[in-house]
Amino acid sequence: MEDKVLITYGWNRIAYIVNRSLALKGIKTFVGDITKITMNRFSKFTYKTFCYPNFYVDPKKFINFIISYCIEEGIQYVIPTHEEGFLISKYQHIFKEANIKILLPDFEKIKIAHKKDKSCTLAKKLNIPLPETIYPKIIDDVLCFFRYCNKSVVIKYLNTNSAKGVFYPKTENEVRKFERDIGNFIVQERVYGRGYGVSMLFNKGELRAKFTHKRIQEKISTGGTSTLRESTESSLLEEYAYQILKHLTWNGVAMVEFKYNEKRKQAWFIEINPRFWGSLALSYIAGVDFPYLVYKILRDGDVEPVFNYKKGVKVKWILGGIIAFMAGLVKREFNLNHIFSKADAYDDFWKDDKNVFTGELFFYGTKFLKTFSINPQKEALLNIDEL
Repeated sequence: MEDKVLITYGWNRIAYIVNRSLALKGIKTFVGDITKITMNRFSKFTYKTFCYPNFYVDPKKFINFIISYCIEEGIQYVIPTHEEGFLISKYQHIFKEANIKILLPDFEKIKIAHKKDKSCTLAKKLNIPLPETIYPKIIDDVLCFFRYCNKSVVIKYLNTNSAKGVFYPKTENEVRKFERDIGNFIVQERVYGRGYGVSMLFNKGELRAKFTHKRIQEKISTGGTSTLRESTESSLLEEYAYQILKHLTWNGVAMVEFKYNEKRKQAWFIEINPRFWGSLALSYIAGVDFPYLVYKILRDGDVEPVFNYKKGVKVKWILGGIIAFMAGLVKREFNLNHIFSKADAYDDFWKDDKNVFTGELFFYGTKFLKTFSINPQKEALLNIDEL
């Protein structure tokens, strides 16, 4: 029987790397999304694309559809690439009953990793450095901390990804605007350093692959999605990431993010992404093929560890750089590096599969025409407490 894999959240470059990795090894890929216009629909490597119900709107309908579709198409494995994986984790017993294999942690462990208050509490428990953090009960807690930190704080909502739900108030009046949401965010002292990500794959609590990168350029100047990044290594950050994920007896992929002051050798834990990450193309090109390793664990039960890869490899997200440049123009910032910075390879442009970039342009163009935003937050974040 042919191996078949269902890949979710197919509009973007993360799902494309999963698709590309597996398809080039002869595996049939079925790539789904809530919309028809996706990067992967334009890829020559995709075996089949399909639309599924919006999991932000009707989670149970989404789960039932995925199960039924897998049974109908004879699909043995499901690899989620974004927050829909949280939902699949909650209902993974249903997938098991249907003989559909997934590689995900327990839902409660995803909660700990995803929610900012829980992950910071865990890091502190493990003696991993993090920015000074408060969990405010009243707005006066925030105001006092704002003054204590000389007005240099960051407010982070508990259920967020990338730069969504992250704010940098500059005045006390701006701080007071968050009073109605007390209990739904943490406040941290703002720390300064380069963004680093340590990506890891665990199989039932055992480390099977690791990869570290540092950010060179980001879509938003204050942080968030990287548009240019470089493979590197850091025994310090890798040990911190390992301690956190090992403590959770992690199962599957995750990326632990840090700020790192390279001159002072000082690190701060920032957050955990309990899923695949936006810069997946970099690890793939540098020699750690996370998608295929996940597939091999699903198929064979385990895989030989992969800890070596090429250092100094740079990979760029072309469209992300264009978006960052255009956003800068609005602020009268002319950072041409977003356009002209060189890289060894790209997230969204491949000489042997050029149409995927066209698909990405179509998706973002359609989204802009509907919302007048290239990064709308509506229906973009799952409230994990309500799943």
